[in-house]
Amino acid sequence: MNNVNDMEKEILDTAIRNYPVNLESLKETTGIVSFAIEKGPLDGILEIILNGKRMSLIVEIKNEIRAHHLHQLESYNHQYENLLVVANRIFPSIKEQMRLQEINYLEANGNFFFKKEGILIFIDTQKPMIMSHEKRNRAFTKTGLKVLFYLLQHKNSINLTQRELAEKVGVGLGNIPQVIEGLKETGYLVSLNNREVVWENRKALLQRWVDEYGTLLKPKLKKERYTYQGNWNEIQFNGKMTVWGGEPAADLLTKFLRPEKFILYTKETRLNLMKNYRLIPKQEGEIEALEWFWKEETKYHTAPPLLVYADLMLEGGKRNKETAEKIFNEFIQSNL
Repeated sequence: MNNVNDMEKEILDTAIRNYPVNLESLKETTGIVSFAIEKGPLDGILEIILNGKRMSLIVEIKNEIRAHHLHQLESYNHQYENLLVVANRIFPSIKEQMRLQEINYLEANGNFFFKKEGILIFIDTQKPMIMSHEKRNRAFTKTGLKVLFYLLQHKNSINLTQRELAEKVGVGLGNIPQVIEGLKETGYLVSLNNREVVWENRKALLQRWVDEYGTLLKPKLKKERYTYQGNWNEIQFNGKMTVWGGEPAADLLTKFLRPEKFILYTKETRLNLMKNYRLIPKQEGEIEALEWFWKEETKYHTAPPLLVYADLMLEGGKRNKETAEKIFNEFIQSNL
């Protein structure tokens, strides 16, 4: 398919190869013939022939499907009559929701749900798999995600020397060439010559960063939970040390969202959070404190808008997604 990058092609090829009855030989077992063609909306079209009838499936390819993807997939499912979502991995609760919404899917391990025109195929017996390509790609490690976080906000910094970029991000110099090579492997960077590279599809890279951040980096940033006796917007943080993220930051940026869940990013210790802001440690507290993982100061008195966008998308919900779209349009899109 000419719409997909290398990672997406690998996911699709692996899914077809690992389908329990092998999509390439379905004719003998089910009467279905299938093949991919290089055209179509989203990530292309997979055509199947069932009992002599041709059916064109609009393919959307993801690395993983998580809760914040469902709203978009539901929209695609209404927009395209024959949608098939192909993913490296789909978590069980998400697969259940997709089946309830009658969103067809194929996992890279071969698990398959298809309901269309009186046909129902449902296979859910295969164990999750890890694709070897993902193991090797250093752009999407914890350190790589920190580098990408900076580059998604400063796209021209890809032209800095590797030493300069490492200094800007605050990571070891040896990480930078590995991240750049990983971006080339996945098609997000293209070499013009031995020294120059150009970006490709930074919006897709942003969405992948959100997914990988939620899976790999964000869980490692969790510190403690707190409660606060009073209104959240009364708290006066030292903006060089602690800032709001998530829903409260989104409200400060857009005035569009009444926060119900609270995230802050901080460099401060537990004692300082208690002393400076009267936060009270509580296991089930409404405020989640996460580690401030980036180097530069923020100019918005909140976490960087890109991070606020990620928090909202990962939390999910209609209002969060609407607010995330506003943040994307106002603060992020011009940098992509």
